[in-house]
Amino acid sequence: MPTSNRGTLIIGIFSVLLIGILDYLITVDIYLSICYLIPVLIVTKYLDEQAGILLSIICTLSWYIAEKAAKTDLSTVILIWNALVRLSVFLIVVHLMSALKNAYEREKNLARVDSLTKIYNRRCFIEMLNAETKRSIRNERCLTLVYFDVDNFKSVNDVFGHAKGDKLLCLIANTVTQCIRETDVFARLGGDEFALLLPETNYESTQLVLKRIQQELMIKVKEKSFDVSFSIGAVTFVKLSNSVDKMLERADSLMYQVKNNGKNSIKHELYKGLL
Repeated sequence: MPTSNRGTLIIGIFSVLLIGILDYLITVDIYLSICYLIPVLIVTKYLDEQAGILLSIICTLSWYIAEKAAKTDLSTVILIWNALVRLSVFLIVVHLMSALKNAYEREKNLARVDSLTKIYNRRCFIEMLNAETKRSIRNERCLTLVYFDVDNFKSVNDVFGHAKGDKLLCLIANTVTQCIRETDVFARLGGDEFALLLPETNYESTQLVLKRIQQELMIKVKEKSFDVSFSIGAVTFVKLSNSVDKMLERADSLMYQVKNNGKNSIKHELYKGLL
């Protein structure tokens, strides 16, 4: 368990024990159920359902011990029954919180991921490009922006149907993903257009990456009998500005230059000026 998670769990347990002590010391018949729920909810939200269940059990035991010590007139059977009822309530709350958390994470993921190819979508790519550009400016590091376009993609859809075209897009996504680093960002911008962000990657390194990607793509599409090729435009920015839109336009322009000059090629530019 990561240190931060362990710390959250320890704080949750400590809070429960503190509430249990207060519950014992307070002689007035005041219910502190909501106080027990607070650490349970926090642990479930920031850790997971298993941690929430563990803390629920600790809460129940703490509450049971405090009640047994303070209310000697109650029988053991009643105390155990009360404890089981409280545990059931805690577990229901934990399950609901965990389900809500998982639903939120799924929705958050869907907003960032292309539903077909399972890589990043345009919205997420722009956000990550903005963040990476600011980081590169701060650290005075270069970055490379790449645009992909599938040549003759329309003919695949027209001849074989959209299902075949979808398989081609997924094949491209899987192939490129295997050729890049975990720190690189690959996204489907829409249709048959893709974009790739290579942080801290200079011109020479980018050349090697692009050649490898193009070779692997051509091998994979030929294996699956797809009669397509790829037009790739790339810009390695040595100096950057905050104009992400102009950076995108630059890479897009190079890609279309390839499209207009015979397709199936790479046009890579080293850009040292400010946009």
